[in-house]
Amino acid sequence: MDNPLYLKNRWYVAGLSGDVTDRPLGRRLLDEPVVLYRMADGTPVALEDRCCHRQAALSLGDIEGDNLRCGYHGLLFDGSGRCIEVPSQKAIPPGARVKSYPTQEKQGFLFVWMGDPEKAATVSPYEHSHLDRDGWTTQNAQFYAKCNYRLLIDNLLDVTHLTYAHKSTIGSAGVTDAADVKYERDGEKVAIDRWMMDIAPAPAHVQATGFNGNVDRWQRIEFTPPGFVWLKVGIAKAGTGARDGDLSGALMNRHTLHVVTPETPTTSHYFWVNMNETSVSPDQEKMIYEQSVTAFREDLVILEAQQERWTDAIPTIDLGADAGGMQARRVLDGLLEAQT
Repeated sequence: MDNPLYLKNRWYVAGLSGDVTDRPLGRRLLDEPVVLYRMADGTPVALEDRCCHRQAALSLGDIEGDNLRCGYHGLLFDGSGRCIEVPSQKAIPPGARVKSYPTQEKQGFLFVWMGDPEKAATVSPYEHSHLDRDGWTTQNAQFYAKCNYRLLIDNLLDVTHLTYAHKSTIGSAGVTDAADVKYERDGEKVAIDRWMMDIAPAPAHVQATGFNGNVDRWQRIEFTPPGFVWLKVGIAKAGTGARDGDLSGALMNRHTLHVVTPETPTTSHYFWVNMNETSVSPDQEKMIYEQSVTAFREDLVILEAQQERWTDAIPTIDLGADAGGMQARRVLDGLLEAQT
């Protein structure tokens, strides 16, 4: 956790598309200050948020057409990061420019490439099959997490904590005690399949569905570096064949995407998208969204306290439930080692 290295040659989510406008937005990504804005035609721009003159924050400046003017001494930069005007003199000093970062927009996210710009065109940003799927609707949330991004990934890959951290919402005893678990590794990707048969439903699920009998519950978790976690979750009336592919007894079937972007070694940007079929009632959708946000805030209380106490000088133990998280850690460690 004390290692500040990040995977550089990857696309990272810097924000939701709607976050980036014709006003400069400062974000720290992978411990680098970045300023985001849109040109007049809507094209997104990502520049180093540090003027090459006196290192002032360009995010405190103003957008002028397609360009960004520093709010300290007025230097004007174009979308490539090149200084094109110095108000106090006619000559522009050699090397007067700031770093620019490749950007792409996809599925409601603004992606920024933090590594070698020559390699950006060789890699596609993460794409989710349900984000623009006909018949499905989405809801977004974003959080500021005062913890290392790897603690967030660990948390998402080990759902046995639901029983204890989320007693009043999405947790139930069967999540920990009755799970049939399978782990898979395919190259860089890690997947965890969990089935919990004939267990009591979680409080949030009873509230959402009105059904308080026993259920069959499933959780499939897929991790893709550097920080994308896809959860396919649902419940069906117990014994109605959901595990064999018959979802006629399904009470809830949804997908969520969790996106973690490192800010610093001890802070992270955390984006979440909930995906439901449009046939789901608005009341159920609203309730699940609110309960999920409550659960994430419960997670952050624990994770931020964990971060405050974390030291690599004290050894930790691993449990059987950590198998998926351990695989993801090995993937990240291997990629980081190959990068150095």
